Amino acid sequence: MNDDTSREYSYREFSSFVRRFHQESLLTAVAQRSLKVPLRLSDEGGDAQTFIATPPWALAAVAKASIRYGNHHRRTLPRERDVVIACRMHENLTPDELGQPSLNSPFAIMARTLYEQFPYQEHGLAELARPIAFFDDYTGRKALEVVSRQAMTELVGAPMITATEIVILLATSAEHNSGYFDPAWLNQPQFAELLAVLPREDILAVINSVFAQTMDDFHREDEAAAARTPLPHLDRYAFNPLTSRPFVRLSDGRLIAPVRHLIPRRLTPLELYYVGLSRWRTAFTRDLGELHEDYVGRQLATLPGVTVHPEVVYREGRQEAKSIDWFVVFDDLVLLIEAKATRSPLAARAADATVQLAYTKTLGEAFGQLERTLGKIQSRAPQFAHIPVDRPIIGMVITLDPWYVANSLGRAFLPTPALPTVVAPIRDIEQLVAIGQRRSISGILHEIMRAGDERQTWELGTALQRFHEPADRNVLLQQAFDRLPIRRGGRSRDA
Repeated sequence: MNDDTSREYSYREFSSFVRRFHQESLLTAVAQRSLKVPLRLSDEGGDAQTFIATPPWALAAVAKASIRYGNHHRRTLPRERDVVIACRMHENLTPDELGQPSLNSPFAIMARTLYEQFPYQEHGLAELARPIAFFDDYTGRKALEVVSRQAMTELVGAPMITATEIVILLATSAEHNSGYFDPAWLNQPQFAELLAVLPREDILAVINSVFAQTMDDFHREDEAAAARTPLPHLDRYAFNPLTSRPFVRLSDGRLIAPVRHLIPRRLTPLELYYVGLSRWRTAFTRDLGELHEDYVGRQLATLPGVTVHPEVVYREGRQEAKSIDWFVVFDDLVLLIEAKATRSPLAARAADATVQLAYTKTLGEAFGQLERTLGKIQSRAPQFAHIPVDRPIIGMVITLDPWYVANSLGRAFLPTPALPTVVAPIRDIEQLVAIGQRRSISGILHEIMRAGDERQTWELGTALQRFHEPADRNVLLQQAFDRLPIRRGGRSRDA
């Protein structure tokens, strides 16, 4: 083909180019290129040019197109240069959505771009340790419907701590073996020491439960997603089954992870959302909401010098009502917290015509809850007498899933909040709490949320960058990570 990849290409042209290559060889070439791509564009010492030329989301799209439209009969073997060309074609796909009035608003363009790119850059201690802290350390303050340690063991294939160690094993194997993990390696003598810590049956169970699928399984999942959520004009942003199963099981039994960036976050509550929903339906999502609320409270409780109060139950006429989830009282600030575990649906992440409804329903309801609670505090309702009114009050909606541009362009179709309010995913809260171990975060929030400061329109994590120091550690995440047997044995790398 003509190597001019500066022009625009249709998705059909892109997939036709990808399918010309021998399928498994292309997946190997993609995996090898993935190993050269930094985990984040901002990584110090990382090769920024490699990241820009073959970003992980483009590599994932190349792998998807190969599995979905290619076959093992093709004889042409790919070179690394072919992977680079395919990624450039993907980044230059014809933006059909821009010709559709319902899809081309500045909000929609920005939201779908962020949802496409940002999830591939979330790595580190948080993604590895969060499942343990979130699921295993639940306080038990309310009875859950379906979630328990045993239930989660059955869901992911092993106890959460063991499953997390298996994630480290799979990520390390992919990094050092061109993206591969071969279950047959477990029969080799050098694996005896590892198997003494991680039982073979647990490794295989976790792989089978949540990490690997055959190409036929990939096809079926892709077709089901397309039928469930049609996305006209948005082929580029359609569901990629690699995000739910990062490893592809090859015909010889080996596993390959075309994009290593997807491995570490596989067990996070966000990524297990649909796994649990498939097994337990909405009972799981209700439990996840309770677990998320509890986890937020436990995070906030680690902040020195603050008082954290739980939700208030009161009566509104004849009806029982509940306040926001948490009240965090500083000497110079009151922070009202509403926790939301609803995951943004695929259509909203692709910013189709329904995206406004999704934002309004989830975040709009949270804004309303903050406003009602503020009214009770300001009117000095007896049930809220323990919440001070002599200092500024700020609202915060803490979500399980990032709701990008909710602090900026998304405000156009959200109700005007009755108090300064920021929307932030739990990952950003973990970072805020880590900073809060050495300095009061009330001053940071005052500075970010003051009138006229543009940082209140940013993602909270972005606004926190200037306050972050390399030594900052989140207490709950560090405690969870330190419980890993491999970590205690000194054999795991710093996450």
